[in-house]
Amino acid sequence: MSSSAPAPTPAGWYPDPASGRMRYWNGIAWTEQFQVPRAGPIMTNAAATASLLLGICGFILMAIPFFIGWFIGGPLDILAIIFGIVGLSRTITIGRVGTASAIVGIVLGGLSLCSASRSVPVRFGNHGA
Repeated sequence: MSSSAPAPTPAGWYPDPASGRMRYWNGIAWTEQFQVPRAGPIMTNAAATASLLLGICGFILMAIPFFIGWFIGGPLDILAIIFGIVGLSRTITIGRVGTASAIVGIVLGGLSLCSASRSVPVRFGNHGA
């Protein structure tokens, strides 16, 4: 009858039974080396952040008179709405990260466009003749 001893555990990083942290086993005994815990990935939603920033900039720039605000702020507000929609669609896949930023960007872009469209004088008919 042959008795075979279990194979020794090879050297490497293993969970320490006492602390639960990763500790180095040199093949014979535990060493005093512990691994530094790594931080998890940080979830971001760049489209939602861009929507918020574009919405704020467009909202401020639309106040410039003589159609200058329209030419500078208008495209930013349109981009804020587009990026906001993209940001909201990404919240489905990455969780709720950026939901508030996307919504605020869409609202600012839409309000700015609506308020600027009311300030444009509309003339019907022939008023000068």
